[in-house]
Amino acid sequence: MKKTILLLAVASVTACTTVNYTSPGFPDAAQDHRMIAVLPVEMVFTGVVPRGLEAADIERIEEGESLAFQATLYNYLLDRSSTHRRSPIRIAIQPVELTLMRLDQEDLAIRDTWALPAKELAELLGVDAVVRTRVRKTRYLSDLASYGIGVGLHVVHEATNGEYDWLLPWGMTKTYDVFAEGELLAAEDGALLWKVVVHRATDWTQPANDVVRGITRKLAKKFPYRGDSMAG
Repeated sequence: MKKTILLLAVASVTACTTVNYTSPGFPDAAQDHRMIAVLPVEMVFTGVVPRGLEAADIERIEEGESLAFQATLYNYLLDRSSTHRRSPIRIAIQPVELTLMRLDQEDLAIRDTWALPAKELAELLGVDAVVRTRVRKTRYLSDLASYGIGVGLHVVHEATNGEYDWLLPWGMTKTYDVFAEGELLAAEDGALLWKVVVHRATDWTQPANDVVRGITRKLAKKFPYRGDSMAG
């Protein structure tokens, strides 16, 4: 069984694309920045709805994941700001608890923050720029269905000694497409200073939320306000 799982994991197809952009004007703009804030992550769930879930359930899941991944991204950014890092992030990051408290004081619900202009949110939070992230998860299969298809493909592979592997639909084991966009937007005018776009495809061996955590870690790894970024 372990051998089968290992072979299926190797055979699974995982799409991976990344776009990484830093504005030419970032070094000049960043010189006056003292603090940034990480906004609640916009979570969008599309595709095949899990059995038994209603629209209200999906909204609650999106909002719960929004806060979870906001905190995850914040923690990864803090880790990348540590002095033990070779090229640490050099900007103060507003604690997530303070960010949420100030939004609550303005009677802003989580979903409200997804639509408000970055300039307005930055002013409310008293920061020089905000980190806005959007994650869209498109669901195709359950993990159990993905596993079943994977087992079937492996059986055919073994029975034919791989002779017809080129005809097998290996990509059918995909459970989710996960698209994420992370942006750094200036408080002064809402200008885009930095952006990363990441796409991952998952299957039963990689739960979608684990992939999202990996994406937030990647965003933190590529985040600016470092020596090389400040140099232009």
